[in-house]
Amino acid sequence: MSLFPLILLTLLLLVPAQLALLTAIDRKTRAARLARSTGRGAARQTAPRPSVGRRAGQAVLRLAAGTSERLQILRGGDAETTAAQLRAAGFRNRDAVLIHAFLKLVLPLGCAALTLGWFYLRDRGAPAPLVLVIWTSAIALAGSKAPDVVLGRLVKRRLARVRKDFPDMLELLVIASEAGLGPGPAMQRVAHELRRTSPPLALELEQLVVELGVLPRRAEAWQNFEQRLPLPEIAVFANTLLQAERYGTPFAGALRSLMKDERAARLLRVEEQAAKVPALMTVPLILFIMPALFIVLVGPAVLSIIDNILAGGFGK
Repeated sequence: MSLFPLILLTLLLLVPAQLALLTAIDRKTRAARLARSTGRGAARQTAPRPSVGRRAGQAVLRLAAGTSERLQILRGGDAETTAAQLRAAGFRNRDAVLIHAFLKLVLPLGCAALTLGWFYLRDRGAPAPLVLVIWTSAIALAGSKAPDVVLGRLVKRRLARVRKDFPDMLELLVIASEAGLGPGPAMQRVAHELRRTSPPLALELEQLVVELGVLPRRAEAWQNFEQRLPLPEIAVFANTLLQAERYGTPFAGALRSLMKDERAARLLRVEEQAAKVPALMTVPLILFIMPALFIVLVGPAVLSIIDNILAGGFGK
């Protein structure tokens, strides 16, 4: 019996717990909170009785908090890096870092326990101690790296979606600003229009509008927006509009110049991808096209030679 079904079952059962716990505050709750902050939503109503799943999640959170306090696993620069990655992945729950650290602590222990149990409960008995140590250590290491791998993939996928929808956001902002809207109303309107096509970007814009109206320094709101979306395009966008506010540059003019630069950068990326096509086609050409071409060109001659040799040999 192979260990791969055990590893797959362990990751399927334990790794999705990270996503289930990190999304305790779902998108509807965050959207309602932002709507109340901007005055477009109804007042908060009396919360219903929590379900069994929510109560179980709260119990896990309490266990994670107690474990982190006892073992002191949330100190140092790793916690700040993890918090930045969680914000980039869209997790705004204040307990997200705690849950992530708790999973990184529990998953290796769970994977090691399952590995030892599988080795001792199988029919052939326990293997050699060295083999047992190697397999247990490898699977425990995989379990410890699984939350980081999942988080990294979520961050990459979310940032790729934001990068894809960023030019459309600029176009809409230019249209809204030229229609006479100011920076705040224009971004609020564009965020409303982007809710269906690009929910991550719409959510970040709405939070930016709220922070611009709440924080004492507007530069801090732009810095937070840039940190939540660590992309070069977002950094240029934030710095451009911050400089426009600081020096009195018209909002529409700054957006128009930024949109032209973004169009040029987008065209440059397309040309770069097109230039990579010949190099990427080399491997398929060698592996699939050239053998078939050789068979078509050389195959008849080879068959004819073989027939002549066989015919001459049998004729004697």
